[in-house]
Amino acid sequence: MAVTLAQLEAYRERLMDAKFSGALMVQDSSGEMIRYRSHSELAAALASLDAEIRNLTGGHRPSTVQFQTSKGV
Repeated sequence: MAVTLAQLEAYRERLMDAKFSGALMVQDSSGEMIRYRSHSELAAALASLDAEIRNLTGGHRPSTVQFQTSKGV
């Protein structure tokens, strides 16, 4: 079964909520509860998920931001 980018981003959001709340248990999209043994295991899952998201999006991330401003004259 192929996982969509939206599903990965939703799961990442739940992992981030768990990480910052101190919880070590997360419910996946099928309703299954996943319990991590430690904060470092949770961080490793997030890193793996981030890599998968980068692979799906082509890894494009702007390296610079250029502002274009005017006084409106």
